[in-house]
Amino acid sequence: MKTDPLALTLKLLKGFGTLRTRKMFGGTYIYCDDLFIATIHDGLLYLKANASTADEFIRRGLRQFSYPRDGEIATLQYYEAPAEFFSDPLATRKWVELALKAAKQDAARKTRTK
Repeated sequence: MKTDPLALTLKLLKGFGTLRTRKMFGGTYIYCDDLFIATIHDGLLYLKANASTADEFIRRGLRQFSYPRDGEIATLQYYEAPAEFFSDPLATRKWVELALKAAKQDAARKTRTK
């Protein structure tokens, strides 16, 4: 029996904050305390990153989320979760904290510019 990536992800995120999901653009978007921290597309989990956290994902060689748009490939600041995210609670915490950090920083930046 194949594991449901959304159910597994929500189970792993339990305890980090209030979780909600929203289906859009062919994927499922995951919010923690109303911060957009992750998305699942084609069965793969991608975690939020930004300028201060993306290097950690890049160093690991984790794939950036991309999709076709107007005949080109667009990318977003979300990177595939590493395998240990799903099997090691310490790794789960590390990567969730990075995603939350990026989401909080980006939300604060948006608030300042308004």
